[in-house]
Amino acid sequence: MSGRGKDLLRKSLHVLRWVPTSCKALYPFWLSAQLDTVEEEAIFSSLPKGMDGLSIAYASDIHYGAFFGRERAVDLAERLNAMNADLILLGGDYGETAATGAAFFSVIPPLRARLGVYAAMGNHDLIGSGREIAQLEEAVAMSGVRLLRNSGALISQGGDSLLLCATDDILQGKPDLGPLLPAMQSASFTLFAPHSPDILPQAERTEGFRFDLALCGHTHGGQIVLFGRSLHSSSRYGDTYARGWMNVHGGRLMVSCGVGTSLMPIRLGVRPQIHRITLRKAY
Repeated sequence: MSGRGKDLLRKSLHVLRWVPTSCKALYPFWLSAQLDTVEEEAIFSSLPKGMDGLSIAYASDIHYGAFFGRERAVDLAERLNAMNADLILLGGDYGETAATGAAFFSVIPPLRARLGVYAAMGNHDLIGSGREIAQLEEAVAMSGVRLLRNSGALISQGGDSLLLCATDDILQGKPDLGPLLPAMQSASFTLFAPHSPDILPQAERTEGFRFDLALCGHTHGGQIVLFGRSLHSSSRYGDTYARGWMNVHGGRLMVSCGVGTSLMPIRLGVRPQIHRITLRKAY
């Protein structure tokens, strides 16, 4: 895109900041400012007995910035806390850039969950200078959130444990499955939570990789969906991993439609959402 084209795009996006999202007559703009809480259960024969009933609050793709301001950010954090889930998991893309991602963590109230708060890195979280990315990582840590970036954590309950892990983002980061594989091979249950599901085909080809449940974002559910198909997909695999639950790559995958929007504050055919997922053991 030429310099003149980029300047025109910036001006157009600036104008969109002032479109009222409270007006239902402007439906795609109004829909982008809504937020559904989806409560669901996921049943696994491999789930350890002590993990039966474990609840997870999940939110991804917030995109704090011009189209997602302080009031909505605070409301999101309060909703996640109000779920009273055992753990909170954030799926990445906290801002439009690393700088606005750091700002998101500075404006929200503390997130609290009995077994901790964890976060993955998204592609937008890695847009910026090395210093800005480091500042985002510092803001995450100062908020009491543990960042999973080619790393994992053992979550313990009722005498049993599960592995929660994530790679770095596949688009902007340097994903490395190597550090995760030993724990994956020994864990009785693995919850894999990278930002984008696009890592899964590559991961499946890696010896020793396995997961029981994967929670991902990135796609925004398509953001603009007509007749069940995304107008434009942010995934290199099109609508393969567009939204919802599916059985793939040897495990169960849930791809969230996300909270915010990218490029333009509009949605059509898919509603913004956060999730409260309860793990159940199949007997």
